[in-house]
Amino acid sequence: MARRVRSDDGGGLFGTTPMDRALDAVPPAPVPPDVRDVAARLPAAIHLGTSSWAYPGWRGIVFGARAPAARLASDGLAAYAAWPLHRTVGLDRAFYAAPSGDEYRGLASLVPEGFRFTVKAEQSVVRPDADREGNTFGSTSALRASGTANPRFLDAAYAIDRIVAPAVAGLGAALGPIVLQFPPLDLSARGRLGGVEGFLDALHAFLDALGCGAPGTPVLAVEPRNRELFRAPHAARYAAVLRATGAVHSYLGHPSVPPVAAQARALAESGAPADSGRAVLARWMLLPGATYEAAADRFGPFDRLQAPDPVGRDEIAQLLAAASPARPGFVVVNNKAEGSAVRSVEGLARALVADRPG
Repeated sequence: MARRVRSDDGGGLFGTTPMDRALDAVPPAPVPPDVRDVAARLPAAIHLGTSSWAYPGWRGIVFGARAPAARLASDGLAAYAAWPLHRTVGLDRAFYAAPSGDEYRGLASLVPEGFRFTVKAEQSVVRPDADREGNTFGSTSALRASGTANPRFLDAAYAIDRIVAPAVAGLGAALGPIVLQFPPLDLSARGRLGGVEGFLDALHAFLDALGCGAPGTPVLAVEPRNRELFRAPHAARYAAVLRATGAVHSYLGHPSVPPVAAQARALAESGAPADSGRAVLARWMLLPGATYEAAADRFGPFDRLQAPDPVGRDEIAQLLAAASPARPGFVVVNNKAEGSAVRSVEGLARALVADRPG
């Protein structure tokens, strides 16, 4: 993947493209030779990255040491993508409100060829409950208590128009998986969704209507946060839905679900492939047993590993053994997993190339 290289944060424009202007505003940090060597040895089919990029604590690591913190969100993506281990980024902002095609095009203009965006689907299509004003963002337990159904939940027409079509038009070849991040759902037999089977029926119909299973169409990655879906017989049915619709499972490192390796075992118990095989995706989000708030307080400013998780790292590395040009691998890491997402990416990359020829 061709990348522009800029050393630290010297001044002066050196080009006129959007990427050039962004690199002038937020220059990248120098890349250590050993990191560049690891990146050169990392298989092209593997895309590692972090969950967003605008972290001042990464100055001197990814961004130039004197990069202005106020410009990281607007201009820091180009420097982030210039770091050779970064081949994807989790576009978390899309979860709150899906960007327009023009907004996506602006982002795509800041990254090199071969870079991919891992896009979260807007939360309005994955949350079954709303408040009395129809809003779906906020505490999922409070929304559930309101007793109001969200009419856009698993609404395929809305998802195509608002989420899929703008991402395809704006990002083009830079579009990676679109992640459907479901909150913990009420899958009780008397719940509004009709239990586990009712939810899986609705999910199947939704994914089928999106029509993203054919080659050249976006990869849809389903990320449930209900442990019921990883227990027999539901895990086999869930895996079958993914296979039938061309979707894949998003392996989630998070306390709400079993460990990544246990997810993989549960989905493989059906005796058939666990999903459509179009991609392998893992999102390493949160330290086991922690909350986002506690981890943020503990780990800020996210400039070093503070809670190394070699077991979690090895489980994700094992998943990526299945990556290939026909089945690219994606990993998105959050700062709350080990203390610094960029350092986690580096550790994972080193683990992946450890047994490869130099």
